[in-house]
Amino acid sequence: MRCNKILRLILCVLLAISILAPVSVYAYSPKRKVVRVGWYESTFCFRDRYGRRCGLDYEYQQKLSAYTGWTYEYVEDSWSNLLEKLKKGEIDLLSDVSYTKERTASMSFPDLPMGSESYYIYIDAGNKEITPDDWKSFNGKRIGVNKGSVQEGYLKTWAQKHNIALTVLPLTAEEAESMAMLARGEIDGYTSTNTFGAKEKVIPVCKVGASDFFYAVNKNRPDLLDDLNRALSGIQDEDPFYNQRMFEEHLFLTKTNAFLTPAQEKWLAEHGKIRVGYRDKYLPFSAKEAATDKLTGALKDYLAHSVNSLKHSNISFEAVPFATTEAAMLAMKTGRIDCLFPVNLSAHDANVADVVLTNPVMRTEMQAIMRDSDTRGISPKSTLTIAVNSGNANIETFIKDHYPLCNLAYYSTLKECCEALVSGKADCFLVSNYRVNAMQEVMEKYKLYSVPTGESMPLAFAVNKDARELYFILNKTTVLTKRGDMDSALASYTYVNQKVSFTQFLKNNWIAVIAVIVAAAALTIFLLLQKLKTERKMMEQQRQIEEGLRRELQQKEKLQTAIRKVNTDPLTGVKSKHAYLEATKRMDQRIADGSVAEFGVVVCDLNNLKSINDHLGHESGDKAIREACRAICVCFAHSPVYRIGGDEFAVILEGADYTNRDALLESLENQMAENVQQGKTAIAFGCSLFNPLQDKTMKDVFDRADDIMYHRKAMMKHL
Repeated sequence: MRCNKILRLILCVLLAISILAPVSVYAYSPKRKVVRVGWYESTFCFRDRYGRRCGLDYEYQQKLSAYTGWTYEYVEDSWSNLLEKLKKGEIDLLSDVSYTKERTASMSFPDLPMGSESYYIYIDAGNKEITPDDWKSFNGKRIGVNKGSVQEGYLKTWAQKHNIALTVLPLTAEEAESMAMLARGEIDGYTSTNTFGAKEKVIPVCKVGASDFFYAVNKNRPDLLDDLNRALSGIQDEDPFYNQRMFEEHLFLTKTNAFLTPAQEKWLAEHGKIRVGYRDKYLPFSAKEAATDKLTGALKDYLAHSVNSLKHSNISFEAVPFATTEAAMLAMKTGRIDCLFPVNLSAHDANVADVVLTNPVMRTEMQAIMRDSDTRGISPKSTLTIAVNSGNANIETFIKDHYPLCNLAYYSTLKECCEALVSGKADCFLVSNYRVNAMQEVMEKYKLYSVPTGESMPLAFAVNKDARELYFILNKTTVLTKRGDMDSALASYTYVNQKVSFTQFLKNNWIAVIAVIVAAAALTIFLLLQKLKTERKMMEQQRQIEEGLRRELQQKEKLQTAIRKVNTDPLTGVKSKHAYLEATKRMDQRIADGSVAEFGVVVCDLNNLKSINDHLGHESGDKAIREACRAICVCFAHSPVYRIGGDEFAVILEGADYTNRDALLESLENQMAENVQQGKTAIAFGCSLFNPLQDKTMKDVFDRADDIMYHRKAMMKHL
């Protein structure tokens, strides 16, 4: 009886614990705060092609959430409208807000900013009336600016300071609509931050002000301000350069405008090709290719990237090789070339030479080549004697900048530098790390080894001081080029430059060579014996096999002929509708299994075919179809073209044509516009891109392109 009471008591205690335990755990779980955040489509916050949220503001929010535990509820509107909502307490947090004393009455600011930004007036790249050299050209112009933004005040102050009579138009639309207004000519300029305009056809013409920008907090949420201050302080303690890195990663390249100014475009138009002098036989940086006499090396890749990165410009380059930097420098002074690469000069030496250097185009880590017996290494305090090739100003400048206590000994050739090391006349010489592998045979011969210096040498273009527009154009290309791309180019040409002699190969791999020779001899003898044993038997088998192969080849040829016939359009020679249906099936399978990420469909239709057939005959109609097909094939040279109807064609864009689709479509559109003007064969076309969030089959993409094509066809009838 007593045992039963004890058992019931234990069960009651356990039941109470099981009921109260979850309550206790829940009571100690912190409740996450929901923060209403303003979201405005801009370079700070945007969605990518997959609908994912991106941008500096969004990533900064996630970083803050790690410190605060906040959950975000996004309120979407233009920045100006969101600022008003913040003042009214309708949202809790808004980014990119500059501090003013007036704003502190309606919103709170943390102790630390998100970053610093400058404000510029942007104009359409084709605007020839407003020029940065003459601010009076702003007189009478309409300049848009976000209503209530700090740049509105900066713009007015700037105009008053310089006695400029312009009209300030406060805007409440999103940046995309403001840009559309600029493109339509409804405003002459738009004032925004230096993070604006990388993907638009706009250029900055003048700076009107600068300030720090903050997260602004709802005045009624002091708890959020406390959380934010602690989070910002923690981020800065963790990484003092966090704001700077975020700015460079998300906004620095964004603020770099890929358009040239009107003055730069005028200079290019008048000057023509930019003649680039380069040092020959200097891979991986630059060299003249023996087979073609054309430029090769990382400079080749850089110039090609420059042509592609500068928008709406007719920039082109002519590369001119020189045996030495001195010869190229003299050629630049006498006007035979416009600039020189690669160059590394101190500011003093550049001034003495009456040239200026652009921002670095690429960098190379430097290595010291020393005797095997020398273990001293090299540092800024070293007092070594460094061998230098006579006339190599790049290396000479590098030594003077980084090893000022060292002595320089000049020699005519690399061989003489090596001999100076061996004889003790010099302690080392310096080379690019990209050239060390190519020197392995020389280093082994003279018993030398390489030591990393830990320092890199910048290589830039040199231009004459009076070539201002060229200097700015080249500097723009340096900022538009990512360092990683140049590092990859240097690495690729480094491997091309490495050549191993046959003697060196045998010396390094003699055991493996002997083993291969013995194995090959044994295998040859074995195969000969096997051949002798089975020769008679194989002759009969060979005859039977040949007969069977002959029959099989005949069947395959018939089958291939039939396949080609059904998959080829007899009139134009491109792929047929049957081939298109097969391609559609394959693409639908790729869509279903998720193996396709991007492709596009272009639908083309020949205009007025019925009229041509009725008035000029079907032979003329067939000719028009072939001409239309030829134009499509020329435009989309890397994509399959299908004739899917009497006068209808389809193109599946992938690879290079997909990447360059905008330029290709623009080229086709210009050609068709010219054909319409001249009364030639014209095509209406429409293009649509695969959207993995929307499209289930390729027909979905085709139908959109078909609708666009018929819309354009209707428009062309009115031209």
